[in-house]
Amino acid sequence: MSNYQGPATLIAGESTIEVHATLSSSRSGEVRQWGGSVQTGDSTEDFFVAMENDDVRLRLPDGQEGAVVATHTAIGSGRLRVTGNGAIPF
Repeated sequence: MSNYQGPATLIAGESTIEVHATLSSSRSGEVRQWGGSVQTGDSTEDFFVAMENDDVRLRLPDGQEGAVVATHTAIGSGRLRVTGNGAIPF
């Protein structure tokens, strides 16, 4: 199991949003999963609309990226739950 907490960038199409990420990974047998939450100061609905794009990526400061599915936690909070898809970028 590994963890990451710190700055990151969410990328959806042409949109990028700077966030603070709290991520962890776990293993269930041979399957490794990762995800967590991201928080931004931008609590406008545009933030949520941009993240509904099918191709959302999370980039860490070292340049590593991972595909994520982003879901709302509470509109207006600037917070999203992210579920990683593929290789763990941290």
